[in-house]
Order: sequence, then C-alpha cells, then structure tokens
Amino acid sequence: MKVTDFNLQKDLTFNLQTGNTVFHDSRLVIFSADAIGLLRQNLIELLGFERARRFFLRFGFQNGYSDFMQIKLNYSFDTEMDLLASGPVLHTWEGIVQATPKEISFDRDKGEFFFTGVWTNSYEAEQHLSYYHETSEPVCWSLMGYASGWCTAFFGSPLIAIEPVCMGKGDPHCEWKIQPPDKWGDEAKPYIDALSDLLNKR
Repeated sequence: MKVTDFNLQKDLTFNLQTGNTVFHDSRLVIFSADAIGLLRQNLIELLGFERARRFFLRFGFQNGYSDFMQIKLNYSFDTEMDLLASGPVLHTWEGIVQATPKEISFDRDKGEFFFTGVWTNSYEAEQHLSYYHETSEPVCWSLMGYASGWCTAFFGSPLIAIEPVCMGKGDPHCEWKIQPPDKWGDEAKPYIDALSDLLNKR
C-alpha cells in the first residue's frame, strides 16, 4: 500500500453516539478547535507556559507513538518511506491541521534520521495568537510531540521535533525539523526535558 491509496470516502464514517467523524471506527478525525483552545488557555494560565508546553508535548508524543504502532499493525506499506510518510498524510484528514512532508531521509545502519515538513492552518498557533498574540517561541507543542512520537516509533530510537518556523511567531506557516537529540543544540533542551521520562520508558 502507498500513502496515496487511502480512500477517504470509503473509510470515513460519522459516529452518532460520539458525534465524531472517525477513520475505521477508531481514529478521531474531526474535533473542536474551540475546545482545544480553551484547554490550552486554562493550562497556560494555571500551569504557566513551560509546564503547559511539557504537558502538550508529552500528550502529543504518546498519541503519535501509539498511532504509528496501530497503523503499522493494520496496514502493509510498499516501502518504509510510505509507512513513515503516512503520519503527515493522516493529519490531512483532521481538517483543522494539514501536514506536508518536505524532505525525509534516514539510514538505519548509521542511526541517522532527518525529516522536515510544513504545518498549514495550525490550530495550536491560531489559538495561541488569538489568546496571547505573537510570541518569540514555537507554540505547536502537541504537533511537535506527535511528530516526535511518530518518528521515534518508526526509527526505534529517540527523535525530537522542533519548530523553527511558527505562525505563533508571525511566520507565514509552521515548519518542523526532526533529528536525534544529540544533533540539536540548546534550542532542544525544553523538548528533551519534556519527553525524557517518556523516552526512558519506551
């Protein structure tokens, strides 16, 4: 199977009991951006910026990791690259978030991995702008956690996603890069700290 083989019209269904549109009765596809925004606002006000970031990064990492394992078990892909790229493609179903990979490369033998991509219409950045205006730091925390978890599960060793370009900083889109922790500089410390406990348990 290639990533492009997914048939959305066939696989998407509306669950009357939950009011959600789901993929194969399991994957949440449509959710409330307002609910996410309110949760984000409450957590930042109650926990502060840094603790809220840690919460969302861990939440995203756990979901990305388990999401990858579920897809890997339920589908057979033509190549490892198709399997890896399916994560960003899956995000296009969620409507609010669209993720497009720009460059993917990896070498299992050397333990090297590099992945870049672009988020467009990022609900996290938009919610942050609406509540707190522009910031000097990236703010798509759960998306960064998701990307880290997805690629960590694929590669079998810790990978950290960081967002050097972010709409929350006034940039035109959100762009992420994923690399092993030792290939990042000081900018990775908040992300490594947030995920260290989870990574150690894997």
